[in-house]
Amino acid sequence: MNTQASLNLLFRAGLRKNFRDTWNEYDPEYPEYLKVDNTDEPEIRATIITSISRLMERGDGEPVIYDDIIQGPQVIGVDKEFAGGIIITRRTLEDDKYGKANQSAKHLAHAGRMTYEYRAASILDDAFTGAFFRGIDNLPLISVLHTNLNSPALNPNRPAADVSLSVTGITALLDLAQRVTDHNGDPIRMSPDKLIVSNNAADVNTALAIWNSALEPFTPNNTDNVIRRRIPNPTIVISHYKDLTSRSYFLQDSRYNDAFLSVKRALEFDDTFDFDTQAAKAQSTTRFLIMFVDYRGWWGADPT
Repeated sequence: MNTQASLNLLFRAGLRKNFRDTWNEYDPEYPEYLKVDNTDEPEIRATIITSISRLMERGDGEPVIYDDIIQGPQVIGVDKEFAGGIIITRRTLEDDKYGKANQSAKHLAHAGRMTYEYRAASILDDAFTGAFFRGIDNLPLISVLHTNLNSPALNPNRPAADVSLSVTGITALLDLAQRVTDHNGDPIRMSPDKLIVSNNAADVNTALAIWNSALEPFTPNNTDNVIRRRIPNPTIVISHYKDLTSRSYFLQDSRYNDAFLSVKRALEFDDTFDFDTQAAKAQSTTRFLIMFVDYRGWWGADPT
């Protein structure tokens, strides 16, 4: 149980009014790279089906040739529940000179938002290992071994050799995007429109240098910057919540992005009063899941 001693600064005059617990909240970041929706289902199940790749030429009076539907494995996602609470004694509330102790709703709302952000960023941290998130082919989001349902060819979205964020690294990802095929092995025209990088100065500055220079940066020969022609004006997403020690980066075609956050129960706030201890109790709870089914629309490298 909390007592006055743990918050004694709030009971003395002269404390600055500009507390460090007062801040301007940022806009949510995870919708920039995850699709967001709501669900009332106890779980989400998904699969992918494919079939005939192209029509066959036939002569006059010849019968139509029929083909079977091919169904992929089933991907299942179950939401997780998150909860937290704060207890403040009545004496603490009575003696608080600054009205700061009774701000449980604000602190719980912040904790809820941080939970969404860090959990969403975990799909980026896990993208190369697949310890928590795997797709339709039971592989991580980013892999050199991705397969198709109806074609023996591999469909990698990770370079054979990871290169740090650079003209060479982006070119390698764009080359992979250019060769993407559907589950029949037929080409798909991809147009990456987002670059996702970690919140470190080196990667952010490199990304800005690549897309704000008509000439290829970091070279002495004034070569034309062809990356700007292949992706004229991408959205650069700086992930503040993914592992800062990781130098991984991603390209995304938002049209084909199949990674999403589905909210089962939005963040709720409840409070009550404990009669025996005369303490104010507040809690927040929420339920959501994060998953992906198809890896298409993502490319990445992890030179960490």
